[in-house]
Amino acid sequence: MVSTHDIELADLLDKEYDLYHFAESVDNNELNFDHRLKRGPLTTRNAIKLLELADYPSEVIQEARKVSGQLSQVTKNR
Repeated sequence: MVSTHDIELADLLDKEYDLYHFAESVDNNELNFDHRLKRGPLTTRNAIKLLELADYPSEVIQEARKVSGQLSQVTKNR
C-alpha cells in the first residue's frame, strides 16, 4: 500500500498498484472532502488552492502555479 498526494508519483506507480483517491471541493472558501474512496488516480490539484485559502502571498501562489505548469509539461512529455 502506498499513500501519496503527488500526482507524478502516482503516475510512476500506476502499473504496480491499483489507484484510489478522495475527491474535494471548495465551498465558501473551505476545502471539503467527501471521504468516499474512488477508483483511479486523483485528477485535481488542491495544494495551490490551500495556499490561497491560507492567505499566502500572491507571489508564492504565482510561483507555485508556474512550477505546477512546468511539471505538468514534463509529465506529459514522458
